[in-house]
Amino acid sequence: MKIKICVSFLIVMLIGVVLMCNASRAQDLSAIKIQMEKRRSLIVELKHKEIVGEDMMGYLQFIGGKREKEDIVQAENQDRRTVYEAIAKKEGATTEQVGQRRALQIANQARKGVWLQGQNGKWYQK
Repeated sequence: MKIKICVSFLIVMLIGVVLMCNASRAQDLSAIKIQMEKRRSLIVELKHKEIVGEDMMGYLQFIGGKREKEDIVQAENQDRRTVYEAIAKKEGATTEQVGQRRALQIANQARKGVWLQGQNGKWYQK
């Protein structure tokens, strides 16, 4: 009888831990979304100045030798990676597949003049 109670207690505890982890992950993604939104205007400016472009994996890359706001670019790429990982886990895909799909969306929505990396690896300006 004591074993059944202990096992039941452990199962309830495990369910609670899983639920708390999922809630925490959702809060983390919400915080990431806010941070990404705060960076948006800086990233648009970097693209306009032709300092960064969008690569074929869904990340920002520096174009040419000029580098500005490296901390912003690094933070954006890290947040994108975290989001791609969450989506991949949810969809049963790889992070790379999610990034590539996002890169295609970004390319389709990009404004004229933005540097993009095609699926062949070559950079072009939209």
